[in-house]
Amino acid sequence: MSNISTTRLEIFPPEIFLEIFSYMNGYDNYKAFYGLNHRLSTLILTYGMKYIDLSKITINESRKMFSTINCSDVNTLILSNEYYDEQIDQILDKNCFPLKSMDSLNTLILDSIGLYTMYTIAHQHFQLDNLKSLIISFRSDLCAEKVSTMYRGILYSFCSRFKSLKYLCLSASKDKEIICGNGRVSLNDSLLSTNVSSTLQRLFLRHIRINDIENILSRFPKLQYLNANIRLNEHITDYSLSLSLIACHLSLRLCSLELLFNLLKHCPNLEKLTLSFTPINYNELDSYKWKYLIEKCLLKLKQFTLYIIPFDYEMDIAQASIEDDFLKNQFWLDRKIKIEIIDGESINNNNIEPKIMIKFSI
Repeated sequence: MSNISTTRLEIFPPEIFLEIFSYMNGYDNYKAFYGLNHRLSTLILTYGMKYIDLSKITINESRKMFSTINCSDVNTLILSNEYYDEQIDQILDKNCFPLKSMDSLNTLILDSIGLYTMYTIAHQHFQLDNLKSLIISFRSDLCAEKVSTMYRGILYSFCSRFKSLKYLCLSASKDKEIICGNGRVSLNDSLLSTNVSSTLQRLFLRHIRINDIENILSRFPKLQYLNANIRLNEHITDYSLSLSLIACHLSLRLCSLELLFNLLKHCPNLEKLTLSFTPINYNELDSYKWKYLIEKCLLKLKQFTLYIIPFDYEMDIAQASIEDDFLKNQFWLDRKIKIEIIDGESINNNNIEPKIMIKFSI
């Protein structure tokens, strides 16, 4: 940069630079301003490294930057194996870069991780006591067995290290929905844990269909929001009482209303419930059965949205049948329900099939 440009930059007060830094990736701040002069270098190291996205940065460049900055100032860190294979493994390797030095880290995002990467980070015994948000996405080419292992290892063991964790999002490829079956999971004993998380409040499981909702409710008693694609087990009728849970967005395929009732009666404080529901037969759409479920289980419910994916019926026939039933029921009329076809809209990121929406807010 020319002397004229440097001189013009020098006239700005620190507040201007802080505003600029707040809109930029910390790595870009470092590359653009560090080394121009002592003042700018000091500002960068003090205020410009809060948010760092290294997803498209080479490993050598990343390490060079980390050797210069004060890692304890970093609030958000984004790493990815998508553009540079094993970037996450090498950057988080305790022999090369001690993650534990990021004692102010609030958010950690790990993109496109595979089984080897999960093994690497799982055996790094670091503590991130101030970490509040953890977002992990799995590689799109992973088979169901590998993601099943990783999902359970992260959810029930890895995240238990983080004593302040409030938000956890695990995501698989949208094009390859992963089904997590208990019988196919084989975890190393060192990764198994029965720890109960007293801090986790929001859990998102995207494109991962789970069979163990009972474990989630028992291990995360402070959970307030759950977004998941679940498969209910007909042999499980007793769940942990989830008094903290106030909002759910659940997708259920070929589920009976009885199984759903057994689950929701243990969530008495739900205020907002969204269901993407494929019934096992038409009787599961009886307006009086849904009325009974809400009156018996969900007395605090304020917002209810039910997306129905019809089975063998034509969409317009199914809609007409549902309207004829629900709009004759005073319970639903009092709540001024809205019934309409949602054409091609993705609900809970699971599919783009047309759905019938039944919705009310009070």
